[in-house]
Amino acid sequence: MTNFISDGPKLMLHNDRVSEYLEYGDCYPLYMEVSPVGNCNHGCMFCAYDIMGYPGRMLATDSLLDFVDEAANCGLKSILYSGEGESLLHPDIVNIITYTKMRGIDVGLYTNGHLLKDDMAIKMLPSLTFLRFSFNGGTRENYAKIHGVKPDVFDKVVHSASHAVRIRNSRGLSVDIGAQYVLLPENIDYLLDGIVAMKEACIDYFVIKPFVPKGSSQAYKINREFTLDVINPVLDEAEKLSDGDFKVIARRDSFKKHGERCYAHCLGTSFMSVLNSAGDIAPCVAYWDSEEFVFGNIYDNSFKEIWRGGKRKKVKQLLEKKLDLKGCPPDCKPNAINEFLWKAKKS
Repeated sequence: MTNFISDGPKLMLHNDRVSEYLEYGDCYPLYMEVSPVGNCNHGCMFCAYDIMGYPGRMLATDSLLDFVDEAANCGLKSILYSGEGESLLHPDIVNIITYTKMRGIDVGLYTNGHLLKDDMAIKMLPSLTFLRFSFNGGTRENYAKIHGVKPDVFDKVVHSASHAVRIRNSRGLSVDIGAQYVLLPENIDYLLDGIVAMKEACIDYFVIKPFVPKGSSQAYKINREFTLDVINPVLDEAEKLSDGDFKVIARRDSFKKHGERCYAHCLGTSFMSVLNSAGDIAPCVAYWDSEEFVFGNIYDNSFKEIWRGGKRKKVKQLLEKKLDLKGCPPDCKPNAINEFLWKAKKS
């Protein structure tokens, strides 16, 4: 996963792009998160996209592939297919993923795994750098409560993960397969059960992360915040389930520094950006449905025109000079990159 620019230190793998930014104040992005669809087959209780009301949008395949071509020509290194909906609902998702990889862009996929059929996995896995399951309940009943589905979906998802691993191993593929668990008061007592279920599916890793609210209008309100002194014993027990073939990753720093920032403004969006299911390109998922922050739309202009356009220049100035970060979600995606760049510019 070394080409996925999700934290600051990985920028050091791209010194040419960092040098360009430090000299000229801008560069083309290394990483983008793309949302192929705007609807989902699960109704997770903590989902941030209830704010948008699941708009039911879908990127037109031809336009998305044109965007992939243009982004590749501009030096984009990686795309994560994720976003405000379930990517596997897009009827052309397999072709989209394989084409993206063919264009020299590393591909990651977040999915709830419910729709990951065996034949789809066989076609898709050779083109993926990583596959990560959103898996937020430890038992059939707890999973059903958190994900808003029937209990038997838990078994289907565990099977999908297990079968993906078998395909990967039998074909000698290098794709990393893991799961991510958003820790909530409603699922913390089932965390170890969930880890065991996925460990038995033989995946590579299991990430535990905090719930990050996306805005005051989000329906789900966490009824108690987790502090490290409270949850450390649980995380310690979780990590004991690691072995030579399976790693539990408890993101303690995210719990510890929840919402803390060492920088005054947002610099990281020169290196990463997002494309939502309406075709809008914006700096990050927190603002990708806000007209004030949208750079442009791929149905109207090419990627290069959008990235070098006047609207993005205005938004960039707002992000880097004026935006009050108190209005941004804590532990946002560009956070680690911002920390890295802030220190680099100060040195």
